Order: sequence, then C-alpha cells, then structure tokens
Amino acid sequence: MRDGRSRTIRVLRHGNSEAEVIRAAICDDELIQVIGRGRGVNRKADRPLDVHILADVALPLVHDRILPWDSIKPGIYEQMLLAGAAVDSASDAYALSPEMFSSLEQAKSVFRRELFKGQIPYVYIKGLTLKSAAYRRAGRGRGWQRAWWIEGSSSDIQLRLEDGLGEFAEWFPD
Repeated sequence: MRDGRSRTIRVLRHGNSEAEVIRAAICDDELIQVIGRGRGVNRKADRPLDVHILADVALPLVHDRILPWDSIKPGIYEQMLLAGAAVDSASDAYALSPEMFSSLEQAKSVFRRELFKGQIPYVYIKGLTLKSAAYRRAGRGRGWQRAWWIEGSSSDIQLRLEDGLGEFAEWFPD
C-alpha cells in the first residue's frame, strides 16, 4: 500500500499451476493493461488518474485503499439506477425488475431495510446528473410515487416505466 502497510485479500486461483498462468494472463494482466491505457504517467499532479478496481484480484501495483466488496457494493437504489430507473415503491420496483427480488414481500423487506424506511438516499455519482419525476399510476386509490434516472429523456423513461407498470394517470418531471 502507498502508506507502507500490507493487506491481505482473498482471491481465486486455479488449482493447476499451468492453468493459473493462463488465467492470470487473461484476467490480471489485462487489468494492468487497461489501467495503463489511462496514461497516468502523462498526468499532472493536479489531474491524477483515479482508478477503481472492483474485483478480487491482487495486482502488483501500489494501492491507496483496499475495501471489502460488502462495504461498497451497490445497494438496491443504485442497482435500479444502473438498470435504467429507480422508483420509491417496492411493488413498482418488483413489477419493473422482478429479477432483483425473489418475491414482492422480499422487495418490501429490502426497501424497508435499505431505503431508510421509505427515504431514498442521496447518491452522488461523479459527473452524472440525477433526473426525477413524480408519477401516479392509473386506477382508483393510487398514490404518488417518484422515479429517478441518469440517462434518457423524461418521455423515454415515462414510456419505459409505463411499459412495465401500465399507463400513468399523471407524470410530472422535475
């Protein structure tokens, strides 16, 4: 590590030493090559190359930080954003992305646990602008919900959400 300390991480290795050489050439060495493409040596001190490696590999590089995946992995809100749009309703999230949850009850449980009892956490994503809209699904007794997204126009996201949830009675982008 840059501060002189040593850290140990758990990594996967192939049991066969010859196969491990091939695995390392395909995986680890290619990561080093990709990092080199950032041309960090051409950077000035005020614009350093910032590299994040999200993998269980031990690369022969100097590291500033090594963090366990569980401390930085995307939560449900970030996963929904990465899938295209996040919503503040567990039932709408389950309808839009059933592959993220085993059941509607599990979706509700995840929302209670990870979304601070209904409060969507603020997520800072460097260089990206978070867009949002309020929507109300068609039908009697439907309340207002919110949707957030990173890329795409308001009308594109509305159509995408309506495709999974049914037509909206109202849609108000911010």
